[in-house]
Amino acid sequence: MKNTSLRPLFFNPLNWPSWFFLGLLRLIVLLPLHWLEYFGAAFGMLVYYLRPARVEVAKINLSIAFPEKSEQQIQRLCKRNFRQLGMGVFEVGLAWWQQRRLIKTAKIHGLQHLNRALENGKGVILLTSHFTCLETGAHIICDKIPLEAVYKPAKNKVFDYLMVKKRKQHFQHLISNDSPRKMIAALKRNHVLWYAPDQNLRGKDMVFAPFFNQMATAITAPSRLAKISGAALVPYYIKRHKDAASGNVIYEIFIQPAVDNFPGDDVNDDAATINRINESLIRHNPEQYLWVHKRYKTRPEGEKPLY
Repeated sequence: MKNTSLRPLFFNPLNWPSWFFLGLLRLIVLLPLHWLEYFGAAFGMLVYYLRPARVEVAKINLSIAFPEKSEQQIQRLCKRNFRQLGMGVFEVGLAWWQQRRLIKTAKIHGLQHLNRALENGKGVILLTSHFTCLETGAHIICDKIPLEAVYKPAKNKVFDYLMVKKRKQHFQHLISNDSPRKMIAALKRNHVLWYAPDQNLRGKDMVFAPFFNQMATAITAPSRLAKISGAALVPYYIKRHKDAASGNVIYEIFIQPAVDNFPGDDVNDDAATINRINESLIRHNPEQYLWVHKRYKTRPEGEKPLY
């Protein structure tokens, strides 16, 4: 895995806005959590009004996922989602630079499921979805159990540089999503592979399967990894909310039991299972999912674009 060197990134004027924003983020995360929540929500609403195209994407996705909701209900849910999205941006800085402080606010439910799966000695695929506090969840879990993280390089080179640097400080290893041999090697060492394969895909490992009652891309890689290594598939989701007793912001992680009968006999059926699991995780916390992503961008042959 390569990481771009710092010098050319820093001295390129085109990157200076990114450096300024990340430097500001580094300072902001020193504030109390309830301030971060407030500023994050405000930032999310700023994005809501400045990026109408992304708002439209979120509304389309929400309407597909929740056809029973009225237009007004979708609008309200969309606004709440953008507030959560803004908080998630601030929480990336919290995970990178304030991990110990973050962990003090966290609760993990179901850690025994992960430990039990590791007892088989064949590794674990720790499956999750792209929630707005995705980075937060990984940094909380890796304080309890070492993780090897599967990641997709970010388009913004400055952000990618810092993401790799900070994840390396906390995770055992980082593995690019196009390195299946390294993933298999990690599982054969009985390690935990952090994996979030819920976004729009292209390539040979992609098939189509239902996702919120609409055909969407599904990935076959988890099935192939599990077949080769014998690894268990353990899903989890994260939720950010205020504690009723203290009023403080807390992060709760809910780890579920290992999925039965995975992998099965058919890799396409397994890919559909991955979509169903991700849908189930998202339904536990729909307000904090990354609905701005064009999940249905790649369409089955002959179907019209949704965006």
